[in-house]
Amino acid sequence: GDGVDVPSEAVPVHINFDMSSAMAGELKMKEESGEDILTKEIGSAVGLILRDELDLNIMAFECLIALVDPLRTLPDVALNACKTIVANDTKDTSASEIRGGIAALLRNGSLHDDEGDAIISDFNETLKNLALCLLSKTFANMLNKRCLETAIQDNSEWFLDTLIPSLVDAVKNAKDRPHDALYASDCLSNLLRASKDLLKRADEENALSALEEAKAFGSTHHKSLANATEKGITMLESYS
Repeated sequence: GDGVDVPSEAVPVHINFDMSSAMAGELKMKEESGEDILTKEIGSAVGLILRDELDLNIMAFECLIALVDPLRTLPDVALNACKTIVANDTKDTSASEIRGGIAALLRNGSLHDDEGDAIISDFNETLKNLALCLLSKTFANMLNKRCLETAIQDNSEWFLDTLIPSLVDAVKNAKDRPHDALYASDCLSNLLRASKDLLKRADEENALSALEEAKAFGSTHHKSLANATEKGITMLESYS
């Protein structure tokens, strides 16, 4: 499937809502403005990203994934959350902290400078997968709302120099980390549709061969991965 590899013992998840608390939460959301909700949730997530505890880091990315999903929060809030995460706003330190965390996970495989045992490695692999999932949902929402191209233009350096090489590397590692490659392929598909500059950069990074190899692996081992590579392959074939 296309889920997240989460170590069952290391990352316990307990969700226990009763009816009254769920109704109270829904009423509170209606009373708060979208801007208030966004500011509060982004701030909370950043606070957790900056913590040393890896389970809290995971919680942060899970919250952000829900925040950018229009099926799980208010559609306007979801779209503004997407824009906040990728925006090149020097005044918004929250956005830069999130992007910095994503870059660290994609480049180094770790949010912190931690090396160690298998449990830490499992946490870091989960975090990287969640970061890629967050990007995938963010770009899909923004492309659907026709605002991804503008976001890329406003923050082109981050997209060109950080994201594209890291996403291609994740696709190249499809045999070892197919779920990562799945989300990375989704990201590339949406980014290449939105920007000719990113299409050129992906071509320079040999993204076509990476996607073709991932598709070949996915065709026998991971159907969702194989499907996710197709749009990117079509775009790069037409470019080449």
